[in-house]
Amino acid sequence: MKKQSLIFLLSVCLLSLGLIGNLVFETMGFILNPTIQVISIPIASTEGYFIHGLIALAITFLGLFLLPFALNRNKVKITSVFLLAVILIPQLV
Repeated sequence: MKKQSLIFLLSVCLLSLGLIGNLVFETMGFILNPTIQVISIPIASTEGYFIHGLIALAITFLGLFLLPFALNRNKVKITSVFLLAVILIPQLV
């Protein structure tokens, strides 16, 4: 049980780090005029790819990937809720 709680904590930390990183990079102006977004994380514009956006996307995907391994029940439901939160939180802020 300790292993699963550690993976769950790591997953939540990675998800929050990816979300906060995305919001901070957008606020600081590292990401300007995005044309391509994946789960509400801008990754490219007409000038090229955003390395900060790709890093935030990789961290977020890693957190979403690890989440079902830490859960015993309701894996699909809880992962869907976290995915929805990752998509909607940057839109609402």
